[in-house]
Amino acid sequence: MKKIYLLAISLFVGLFTYSQSMISEDFSGNMPPSGWSIDGFSSQWTSDDSENAGGTAPEAHFTYTSSIGVSRLVSPEVDLSGYSSVTLRFKHFYDNYSGTDPVLGVATRSGGGDWNVAWEIGPSGDVGPETQLLEIDNSDVGATDFQFCIYIDGNFYNMDNWYIDDVELYIPYSLDAELTSINTAPFVSGATEVSGTVSNFSENFIVSLDINWQVADGPVNETSLVGLAIGTGDSYDFVLDQLFDFPIGSYDLNVWITGVNGGDDDFEGNNSLTKTITVVSNTTQRTPLFEEFTSATCAPCASFNSSFVPWCETNADDIALIKYQMNWPGSGDIYYTEEGGQRRGYYGVSYVPWLVGDGSQIETSISAVNSFFNSSLANPSFVSLIGTHSVSGTTIDITATVLPFANFENALVHIIVFEKLTTGNVGSNGETEFEHVMMKMVPDASGTIVEFTDRQPVTFTEQVDLANTNVEEFDDLGVIIIVQDLVSASVYQAGYTIEDAVFGTDARLDMVEFDGTQYSDFDSDIFEYNIELPDGTVDVPVVTGIPMEETSTVVVVPATELPGTTVIDVFAEDLSSHNTYTFNFTVAVGVDEIASSKIKLYPNPNNGQFHISGLDANADINIYNVSGKKLYEFENVNSKVDVSGLVNGIYFIQIITEEGIVSKRFTINK
Repeated sequence: MKKIYLLAISLFVGLFTYSQSMISEDFSGNMPPSGWSIDGFSSQWTSDDSENAGGTAPEAHFTYTSSIGVSRLVSPEVDLSGYSSVTLRFKHFYDNYSGTDPVLGVATRSGGGDWNVAWEIGPSGDVGPETQLLEIDNSDVGATDFQFCIYIDGNFYNMDNWYIDDVELYIPYSLDAELTSINTAPFVSGATEVSGTVSNFSENFIVSLDINWQVADGPVNETSLVGLAIGTGDSYDFVLDQLFDFPIGSYDLNVWITGVNGGDDDFEGNNSLTKTITVVSNTTQRTPLFEEFTSATCAPCASFNSSFVPWCETNADDIALIKYQMNWPGSGDIYYTEEGGQRRGYYGVSYVPWLVGDGSQIETSISAVNSFFNSSLANPSFVSLIGTHSVSGTTIDITATVLPFANFENALVHIIVFEKLTTGNVGSNGETEFEHVMMKMVPDASGTIVEFTDRQPVTFTEQVDLANTNVEEFDDLGVIIIVQDLVSASVYQAGYTIEDAVFGTDARLDMVEFDGTQYSDFDSDIFEYNIELPDGTVDVPVVTGIPMEETSTVVVVPATELPGTTVIDVFAEDLSSHNTYTFNFTVAVGVDEIASSKIKLYPNPNNGQFHISGLDANADINIYNVSGKKLYEFENVNSKVDVSGLVNGIYFIQIITEEGIVSKRFTINK
């Protein structure tokens, strides 16, 4: 009798050591791995630098062929003498083409004998990515030469790909909770839940968990989860009690399991994870990006496009769309280019139509399109972009600016020229026109790798001659900008440039408010202010900036404590014109009335030269105008102050003594 448990989790998790790990394989070496063998169709097996199974690259990959048969990836022999059961765990993703043939399975044997099926499915569609967990207690267990194989059997033309990773054969612990993932988003804005997933890889139910989290050497936050019923092979998504709430910047979030079922976990090697969380400086509306791989010789493409094209036309103002014509099936689309082929390789496209949304594959159905569209719109972006292009003859000039609201390492920027409608590439599938067809990737299909810094705009300027491309009409061109992560392919933002556009360059504020009240001393052309708050102030003022132009972007970076500095970055419509306003807040230190009253300025008004009386010792002096801008700074003043270089007007003097700070107003009238 065999027991089979299925754990389906679309997660990226690493390998761990179990109570007795018999085999642990992550396919980071040759194919087949050392000690393994392949029985049948060995040329179809490769080790790929991809993560489709849900693990970490590389992974095992079996690809389709026009053949019928069986292929087995066979493990080394393992001595299981003394054991009556063993657990096999692996991640996989099956990419189906049609039907329920071939079948996927796991089989065992001993003594090199016949294979005994331990698990088998006949997929009617894609499977996973998921983690498969099998408890095996058949007659092969206990042998000194136990083996298992992961196999595929049937018509290989009916499948596209099968990806496998992180294969583990082990004897489980009595109690083993694994912190499988931290689910808190890598980029957040404001207070955010700390969430994750725990998986049960033990023999018993998990009924309670104690989980902690901490940032750096800060306070440890503790949460107890009770009333659980996590069975063997099952997973549980949790949310911890305390919120992750930190200023702008990047932090290492450490999460760990401290207790299981009221006691210690039998195995603590898989109880902790760390994830970098970035608190962004600003958010903006995301534009959902669709990238379609299609062909004029693909009948299923025509079927999908019959509904997808009208959908795109209806939602044209809210999406970004680009299509890559492929060179198959059959003779393929005559507008195929090697750049499109390189983009195909980047995403691992293996059939058409293939639809990518914000960097991840989505099903080619309108229900899936709508689901992705709504989800993408609800997911804020942390990047703004704007651009313009102009066409002269066969040459196109492009200028695009990207403004990030966080630090992004290994960001990939693509500038892609497309033709809005083509008819010259009609093929055999019945379509007579094609939309948003890629013509040129600028400068090439590799794009430009950039390390973005928070609130530091980067401008790209390109010029390219399109004379040798497939362009039909040079007055029908568009340009799309895509900013994505190089490794994960996750898209940060996308959008179109505007032809012959001129963008605003005014990056000034018109008004500033503190706690909803207008700051009367604000001047749009003065960029630094020193503001003394009343004695006893403990809350940082909420600062709001209102720009001169509605199209400007205003980013407020608040002070985290007092004294402290609030910064307002203002970016004009062109995103590259930029001004920074700083507001330095201090809190007046109390001085008794007698000490304050004995300090005098004379004469007042004056011609810019005056004396201070009542000082018990030398003092430091700061001079400000009415807008709060510091004009002079003096140290160790005994009596006389000379600011005769100032024009007539009202000014403030800040007198800093050992007893505290005294502020006085004086007038210059020459």
